[in-house]
Amino acid sequence: LQVPHVSSEAATALAGLARRHPDTIAVMSAPLPRALRYITEPQGKASVIFLLGEYGESIQEAPYSLEKVIDNYDNIVDDGVKTALLAATVKLFFHRPPECQHMLGRLFKKATEDVSSQDLHDRALFYYRLLRSSPDPDIVKSIISKSMTMSTRQFAEEDDSELKAALMDEFNTLCTVYRCKPENFIEDANIVPFVRMPKEHPLPSDAPLAPVPDPGVNAVTDQLGGASITEQQGQAAPPPPAPAVTSGEVDLLGFGFDEPATPAPVSSAGSLQSLSLKASVTLSGDAYQSLWGSVPDGEAIVTPALPMRTAPSATDAVEA
Repeated sequence: LQVPHVSSEAATALAGLARRHPDTIAVMSAPLPRALRYITEPQGKASVIFLLGEYGESIQEAPYSLEKVIDNYDNIVDDGVKTALLAATVKLFFHRPPECQHMLGRLFKKATEDVSSQDLHDRALFYYRLLRSSPDPDIVKSIISKSMTMSTRQFAEEDDSELKAALMDEFNTLCTVYRCKPENFIEDANIVPFVRMPKEHPLPSDAPLAPVPDPGVNAVTDQLGGASITEQQGQAAPPPPAPAVTSGEVDLLGFGFDEPATPAPVSSAGSLQSLSLKASVTLSGDAYQSLWGSVPDGEAIVTPALPMRTAPSATDAVEA
């Protein structure tokens, strides 16, 4: 495929597949040298370089493919590709030393003089000093040529248990959405430090408990006023309090009354029946207010309703 990112992802998947199933390298080894010329994405190119260095013993063109990349070292921008190239060339040197000796020397010179990546510079110096000062080449080979074949169900670079533990401390934040720590996307001045609250019960589990006093029989007797339980059951219950007599005045606004108002006399049914209405009476409003104000409070009778002899057929006659 001529799509750069698709080819890159395919090469990355092949690298993971070869580490998990090393027996598949015989099938995918033939097109690797050609793929290295056409893959331009840094991640995919680093994956192909890794495969050439890891399984270059069975790939005839592996050293020559890596040599072309070393000759073009100055044009490589990505540090990951440079690091993968250094590790693959050193590892392939122990499998095919005559073909890799000169190009490894050139790579050491370029990598140790490269100041774009401190990690790459230190790795190149480490490999160079290890090869130069070690008295036994087999020891160096056992260190550098350690197989990257996967022996467990999870790759070491995919182990994110530490990240998951850090995300649990920031569970109710955007860290769980971005899957990264807050310092990766928030400025240091705006990060709220996480403070773990103390436990509710800081005492150790084996600490002695405080004694709980037992009230006993004497305390129960004191609560009953000195009498026994049977005596209290035998006594008659006190009568309920008499209901308060409501007065004629009601304190609706909460002003309070200095003296209790005298209760209004309760009218009997007979007095209500003796009242009658006259339809021909005419009275002005001022006259009605003066007459109503002259009636003492004790003699005023307020009735909610008066019985009517006959119910009107319509409200026109009442309202007139």
